[in-house]
Amino acid sequence: MVGGALAVVGTVTLGAVLLPGKARERAAEPPAPLTWTVASDLWKNGCGHTYLVERTPPPPPEAAAARSWAAARGAVDGGETLVRVSVQGKGAAAVVLQALHVRVVERGAPLPWAAYRMDDGCGGAVTPRRFAVDLDRPRPVARALDGYDASGQEGRTLPAVSFPYKVSAAEPEELLIHAGAAKCDCRWYLELEWSSEGRRGTVRIGDEDGAPFRTSGAKGRPVYVYDSAGRRWITSTNSGQGD
Repeated sequence: MVGGALAVVGTVTLGAVLLPGKARERAAEPPAPLTWTVASDLWKNGCGHTYLVERTPPPPPEAAAARSWAAARGAVDGGETLVRVSVQGKGAAAVVLQALHVRVVERGAPLPWAAYRMDDGCGGAVTPRRFAVDLDRPRPVARALDGYDASGQEGRTLPAVSFPYKVSAAEPEELLIHAGAAKCDCRWYLELEWSSEGRRGTVRIGDEDGAPFRTSGAKGRPVYVYDSAGRRWITSTNSGQGD
């Protein structure tokens, strides 16, 4: 699903037409030469995630059903939000992705709700093109991190690769953002700078519905995990996992 409305700045302005009795009107600027899709309800390695929920929820869903499960209960990402953005150009011309910024549009105290873990821990491979964001900072930045390839018999580190990147219709790029918060309930967007064929601009990226992402600190909250045998939520201390 193509995410959010886009805000294009600094692009070439087309001519305006002056009609009799009409004020001069500025023609619409052309759209950005790229498109993107967003997946914002990801679980770490496909199995690990924490939600803050106001009331005791039903059993945890499969990862693929996480978005509808969380929306139905007003659940908020606890401590960390993982976002995958797949970007590609609309045509053959290369589009250079110049920088990725984070804009916090609302900041409040962390939610006082209990934390519910969707698993008791899991492992897996990490992909390249990943970025860490500390939402507690006054001006959060997206910092490139090393990746890790666990597909072979021996894992190997994938060195961090910073901007710029190039994309086209035939050469997409995938960005994985790990946004963490401990001291705030933050609503935030990503802003991606681009340039192509003499034009420059910025697109604002929100969740699948175009709304800001939301992450709340979970430190000090009661933590529960699901006991499949007993079919109930139990404290993480009772599960042997601890906080």
